[in-house]
Amino acid sequence: VRATGPRSGRGGDAGELGAALPEQGGQRRVLREGAQPRLADRAAGLAQAAPGAASPAVLFRDVRVLDVVAGKLTAPTDVLVRGNLIAKIGSAALAASPDATIVEGGGRTLMPGLIDAHTHMMFATVPQILILTADIGYVHIAAGKGATDMLLRGFTSVRDLGGPVFGLKKAIDDGLVPGPRIW
Repeated sequence: VRATGPRSGRGGDAGELGAALPEQGGQRRVLREGAQPRLADRAAGLAQAAPGAASPAVLFRDVRVLDVVAGKLTAPTDVLVRGNLIAKIGSAALAASPDATIVEGGGRTLMPGLIDAHTHMMFATVPQILILTADIGYVHIAAGKGATDMLLRGFTSVRDLGGPVFGLKKAIDDGLVPGPRIW
C-alpha cells in the first residue's frame, strides 16, 4: 500500500467503504457507509505527514484480505497502515493504533491500489480536437479532474507514456490536485 500526498488511501470511492476524515479538535472523524465527504476532506484525511513528522496511521476495520498462500480471502480482520507500509494485520492492529484514522470496512475486501501501466493523463479526459484547439489552461484543468477521477476508481499509480504530463505530476506531488502517482 502506498500513501503519498493527498492521494493516499486509494481504493475506489471513499464513500463506498466509509471515508476517513482529518482530525478536528483532537477528535477522530469517521463517516458512515453511504456518506459522501467533500473531495478535499477525502484528500486531507489521508494525506502524508510532512517530512520529519510521524507517519500517519490508517486502521481499516472489519475487512477481508486475500491470503495468497492459501488462495482465499480471510475472515474479516483489521489492517493497520502507517505511512507507506502495512504495519499489522489482525486483532493486534487495533491495539497498536490509538492515533489512527479509522475506516470501517463492513466486511468488504481490502486491496492495494491498482496500477495503470499505459495511460496518457493529459489526453484521456477531453476529445483530441479540444486538445488541439482549446485553451491549454482548460486542458490542464480537465487533466486534473481526470487524475482525481482515476484515483477514486482505485488507481494509485500510473505510467504515462506520452504527453505534457510533468506539470500535472508536480501538482499531484505537491498536493494541489488529488491523483495517482505518475511515473
